[in-house]
Amino acid sequence: MGSPVSVICLGEASSGKSHIQETALKLIPKQYIVNEKKITEAALFNRAKKDEYFYDGKIVNYGDMGGINDHDFMEESKNLMKELQSDGFLNKPLSIPDGEGGWDVRDLKLKGRPCLTYTTIPNHNFDEQEMSRSIFITPRMDNKEIFNLRNTALEFKHGKSYKILKQYESDAELVPYMLLHLNEVFKDIVIINPYVYFVINFLKNSNFYKRDFDKFNGILKTITALNYYNHEIHDIDGERVILTNIADVQQFMSLLKPYRESISANLAPKAVEVLNDIRNNINDWMEQDDSEVLSLGITTNQYFSLQNLGLSKDSVKKYIYELANKGFLQVTDQSGKSNVYDLTKSEVSYINDDLKHIDDTVHQIICREVGEWVVDIMMEDKFVENLSIMNFDDEVKKPPWL
Repeated sequence: MGSPVSVICLGEASSGKSHIQETALKLIPKQYIVNEKKITEAALFNRAKKDEYFYDGKIVNYGDMGGINDHDFMEESKNLMKELQSDGFLNKPLSIPDGEGGWDVRDLKLKGRPCLTYTTIPNHNFDEQEMSRSIFITPRMDNKEIFNLRNTALEFKHGKSYKILKQYESDAELVPYMLLHLNEVFKDIVIINPYVYFVINFLKNSNFYKRDFDKFNGILKTITALNYYNHEIHDIDGERVILTNIADVQQFMSLLKPYRESISANLAPKAVEVLNDIRNNINDWMEQDDSEVLSLGITTNQYFSLQNLGLSKDSVKKYIYELANKGFLQVTDQSGKSNVYDLTKSEVSYINDDLKHIDDTVHQIICREVGEWVVDIMMEDKFVENLSIMNFDDEVKKPPWL
């Protein structure tokens, strides 16, 4: 499915980014997780001495890297991990203390492909190499009402909602064992995605579309793997194969819906939230404020005081600048030393959701490579009404705060 990627959770202090990461890691078998806090090159060498494949297939968790000092300290080990992700091997000479006051030069040798994860603040500046290798997630900050309702309900420790939560937590303990089972199942089954043209269309405007393809096609195939029990196993030249279907793609679409605009327009996920916050509220802000400036647009300081996202002032400045640089905001005036910004007419290009549309070129490629029987299966593929990865099964009790 391509090279492993980094999964980075961006969020303000106390926004819940570490909680999201910890919850996700609880769903992964422990033998696939390596927690590395403040690791140095020398520590990496010690890992390599024990086992060259120590990191292969592992999720390497660097924890919370909230400030610039954390990133500076970890810069070298992050770069080594990125090199391992891309090339599958490391071979670098390192100077190691010899125990007698001198230094001994030895080779750092590591093999395999790990996945890196950590949390950090939104206004950290990532280089293009790290951005191209990473998937970014961000906690919601516009759900205060639901958060408060949840806490009110869960305060009653023996109440209905609390018991449901405890049942969910108990059920979640089975997930790592389910993943171990899937790992065994897919040792001799290959996943083919005949809807690959949808992923290509989804990423057509991305700056990093060559690397993004493997990332997002891999996510879609992972959804197929999780749903494998309702997929027929086919034989292609003696190889066991299952095909991604429409339902898998529908779940993929619903999973990435909050990030669709971000991916298409090459915007940070939080920048899209800022853009939509301004789009949805600027008219109301103008009506509620009779200042001359707001009639022309909004300054960074004004947006900071009016926003619904709980962003810090530094983050607001970063995202307003990004939106202006990408053409979604324009400078309409000056207020003292501050720019006044207003929305432009720029809109993210439309992404085709018509999954049943397969043009002749796609038909021909599939028929040539595999056979017309795959096209026949695709033509019989059915949409599942209202299918979303966020939907609850009828048998699952829905939390009252939703």
